[in-house]
Amino acid sequence: MARIAVLLAITILGFLLWQELKKSAPERRRQLLLRGGFFALIGILLILAATGRVHWIMAAAAAALPFIKVLFGLLLRGFPFLQVWQKHRQTGQEHSNQEQSNQKSSPPTQTSAEITKQEAWQLLGLEPSASRENIIQAHKRLIQKVHPDRGGNHYLAAKLNAARDLLLG
Repeated sequence: MARIAVLLAITILGFLLWQELKKSAPERRRQLLLRGGFFALIGILLILAATGRVHWIMAAAAAALPFIKVLFGLLLRGFPFLQVWQKHRQTGQEHSNQEQSNQKSSPPTQTSAEITKQEAWQLLGLEPSASRENIIQAHKRLIQKVHPDRGGNHYLAAKLNAARDLLLG
C-alpha cells in the first residue's frame, strides 16, 4: 500500500511539473527542469535512506573521488587549450556568419604560434639587446617549467618555441 501511495505522489508531482512547464516561458523552463530534477534527486535519496539502500550510493561516490580528482586535474591542464578552442570556434562562427551575409571576409586572425618580436622578448623575459646564447638559455629555462612532459601545457610550450624561433631567425 505504501508503494502505491509513493507511486501516486510521484505521478501527481510529475503531472503538476508537466503542466507548469507547458504554461511557462521558454527561459523559465530550464530553471524549472533543474529545480524539478534537484527535488527528484533529493526525494530518491530520501526514499533510499528510508529503505536502508543508500549505502551503495555512498560507496559509489567514494569510489568515484579518485577519478573526479584526475579529471579535474586534466581539466585544469587543458584550460589554456579550451580557451584557444573557444576562440577558434568563435572565429569560425563569425566567419560563417560573414559568408552567409555576403560580407568581405576579415583578415586572418593571429594563431597561437604567431607572435610579434615584442611579445617574444616579453615571453622570454629578455631585452632586445640579448645575445643568441641568452635567448637559448632563457628558452631552456622556461621550457623546462612549461613543457607538457613535465606537467605543463602545449599552448605555452608552442608560444615559447615560436618566440625562440622568431628571435633566432
